[in-house]
Parts: sequence; C-alpha cells; structure tokens
Amino acid sequence: MKKQITLLFFSLSMGIFAQDFSGKATYQTKMSFKDFDEKVKSDKNSLLNDDMLKQIKEAMNKGSEKTFFLEFTKEESLYTEEEKLEQPNNTSSNITISFNSSSSGKLYKNLKENYSILESDYFNKTFLIKDTLHVSGWELSTESKQIGNYTAYKATKTVKVKHSFSEEEEEQKTDKSTDLLAMMDKKAPEDLVYTAWYTPQIPIANGPDKFGGLPGLILEMHTPNMVYLCSEIILNPKKPIVVKSPKGKTISQKEFNDLMKKRLKEMNTKEGNKTLRFQTIRN
Repeated sequence: MKKQITLLFFSLSMGIFAQDFSGKATYQTKMSFKDFDEKVKSDKNSLLNDDMLKQIKEAMNKGSEKTFFLEFTKEESLYTEEEKLEQPNNTSSNITISFNSSSSGKLYKNLKENYSILESDYFNKTFLIKDTLHVSGWELSTESKQIGNYTAYKATKTVKVKHSFSEEEEEQKTDKSTDLLAMMDKKAPEDLVYTAWYTPQIPIANGPDKFGGLPGLILEMHTPNMVYLCSEIILNPKKPIVVKSPKGKTISQKEFNDLMKKRLKEMNTKEGNKTLRFQTIRN
C-alpha cells in the first residue's frame, strides 16, 4: 500500500513540475567516523596513541565541514563550493587536514544526456574532466522520514572496490607505518554501502556531488567517509536559475586518471619516494 501511495504521489508531483522550473539546494558536509576507531586500532603496526587519534579526528572533522550549492533545472545542474576566507586553526592540535570531494571544483551535470563535466585546477592547470554519470544500482525502500518540510525515502547502493598497489608498496607491506591513509586503505571493505534519502516532492534525479539517479532530489547522503545534509531549498526563485556547461577542450576521466598517475609517479621519483597507492571503484 505504501508503494502505491508513493507512486501516486510521485505522479502528481511530476504533473505539478511539468512546466520549467529551477532551484537551489544548500548542502553541509561533515566527516563520518563510522568504524574509524576500529580500523585504526585493529592495525597492530600502528604507532598512533589515543591522544594522537583524538587530534587527527578533530582535524578531520574541521577539514570536512564545508558548504556546497546545487543550482538546478530539470535537466542540468551546477555544484559549487562556497568560497570562504582562510580561517585560523583554532583546534587543540597543530594538525591540519583538508578534504577534497570527488568533484572538487565546479561540477556540471547533464541529466538528459547522462554526463558530467568537472572544472578543476591541478598542478596550476585547469582541466575539464568529462565522465559518465554512474547513477544506477540503487535499491529503493519504503522506509521514510521527515527532513524539514519534505518526506524523504531511503535508498541504498553497494559499490565494489578494487585496490591496486605498486610493486614497491607490496614489498613494504610488512613495515611499520604511521601513514593513516595507508592503514585505512588496507582495512577498507570490499563492499562500500551508500545511503541516500530523497524526496519525490522535488522530482529530479539529482543530488550533492556526483550522486543522483533517484526519483527525487537527494536531501541527505551517507558515504563510507562523508555525510551530506541539505539545509535549505529554494524553488522557482523570481530570477530563474540558468545553468551553463563549461566551455573548452574536455578530457575523459580515464585520461585524467592516467595523467595524474604519471605526474605523481614523476614527483615521487624526484623526491625519492617510490610508494604509490591507487583505488579504483567499480560501479
């Protein structure tokens, strides 16, 4: 019965939004510490004590707190980070950690043609990285909750992860290390679960970052290491939002990944550090 009600409501919503519409959603991000302590403490080679872990978590939490804006129409969107002045480090430690999302930069999405273009700067050069939107694989649930003025429904997605290491790292796996990211990489699960809460009341298959593909706007998103929370939605503002695709020569995601691996390898070789680590996600 709940499914019938949901489908009926979705059909009515589609009728309401049949005309052109636009909007702006604001998202707040924060670090997810699910299983974090267990992953670090389970590494017998770890030299991190409780005080160091506390400082690292505080720095990670501060570095992950950001604000993003999703400006959208029915078929296009632009996802950007709020520009802020550099704030002084007011934590109890001298550790500073900065997080870049998978779409660090201006992210344009075309829902009709199923692709994205990320405009971002790397090594003092601007790239336009074009990729397919991987939005399939969601399992819909009848579980719901209220988020602000909207009824949101739960959806989950499982992503397979394959790790590949350089020959140098394979040889060094038995060495003791305080490399926190290395420890998390080695302890990462094979199956990563993503949970989204979307609302059919705004019937567009969009959401924060590169997420989407659901019968409604994603208001809350949980990834293995990050949480996205929608704090404000403005629909059909007096001045309609116009989304424009970045212009210029594009490079595919695969070409960009290969270029970055080559560049990082060159940098590591120059610095005498031969250890490389890459993680490939298969949808």
